[in-house]
Amino acid sequence: MIGGLELSSEVVLASRWSRFGATSIDAIISMTFNIPIILYTDIGARLISLQALSITDVLLSAIYSMIAYILCHGYLLHKKGQTIGKYVFGISIVNMKGELIGFPKIYLKRNLPVGMVAYIPFIGGYLPLADMLFIFRKDKRCMHDLIAGTQVVSVAVKKDTDFN
Repeated sequence: MIGGLELSSEVVLASRWSRFGATSIDAIISMTFNIPIILYTDIGARLISLQALSITDVLLSAIYSMIAYILCHGYLLHKKGQTIGKYVFGISIVNMKGELIGFPKIYLKRNLPVGMVAYIPFIGGYLPLADMLFIFRKDKRCMHDLIAGTQVVSVAVKKDTDFN
């Protein structure tokens, strides 16, 4: 059972398109929190003029982003293994047995490692791309799924379209 829905013994992996759609929604939500900070602080001006950010600026930005992420997605991730985007697309994060793992494990094992590496100069800029390209594996698991031992499955309820 995931998020109140009974699953068959065989899990159905989420499609690449549903994962892309869910990630797109989550990115838009993230931007609504981050753009005002960039615009109304000198961080935005320094980024536009290609000035280096201090470690303090980077840390404060990272902490703010983490807090915003937790406030937006924490409850759904803990209860259903879903972000807002995943909820909209009817997909959920589970372990390899198809069980929910809760917010702490999702965040600490799945999001934080890849998120922290993204701040490493030179390497960090390429990791998100490499992570995304892993979706084209046969098992549709991204790098963050492999690190955390998770998979994304469909929990959408099939509608009975038989009109007889």
